[in-house]
Amino acid sequence: MGEVHSGKTLATLKIFRDWRRSGAESIAVLDLAPEKIDRVGGKMPFTEEEKEGILYLSPGIIPPRLLGKSEEEIRRLAGENQQRIDQALRTLQASAASVLFINDISLYFHAGDGEQIWLSLEKISTVVMNGYYGRYFGSSSLSQRERAEMEFLMVWCDRVLFLPPFRGGMYQKNNN
Repeated sequence: MGEVHSGKTLATLKIFRDWRRSGAESIAVLDLAPEKIDRVGGKMPFTEEEKEGILYLSPGIIPPRLLGKSEEEIRRLAGENQQRIDQALRTLQASAASVLFINDISLYFHAGDGEQIWLSLEKISTVVMNGYYGRYFGSSSLSQRERAEMEFLMVWCDRVLFLPPFRGGMYQKNNN
């Protein structure tokens, strides 16, 4: 976990590549990141070869804080994202994946909660995930909710890594 531009996605991709080389377990990827907008976000940059032989789920996620024009629209977009993610989770639960990589789990927490995601993943033996945990997006109610749910999830994880902010300077989007 870490701030915007801290390298969370690339660190997760490196772990994925190392894991894939080391074993023949059934791997799934749940990529919850939106497409990159204003240098924020971005899917895991897999090669086509890396996607072969894995269950790759990437629901269309709209970044609420970047595209929502009002609190009401932000909440609506977050709810729509949760519905898409819940559908992907149902597909995942029906699979035989024993290892799961999740890019940007924090997107789920804009409307979903940590306990629900934890229950959805409990049958998967190994889960490697990353998520936003920073100050870039300010302290809106959605950001506060996201942070609280990330903290809930951290308690249940065996290992939590905090990636330091990008050394090129701290980014600040807004203060709301």
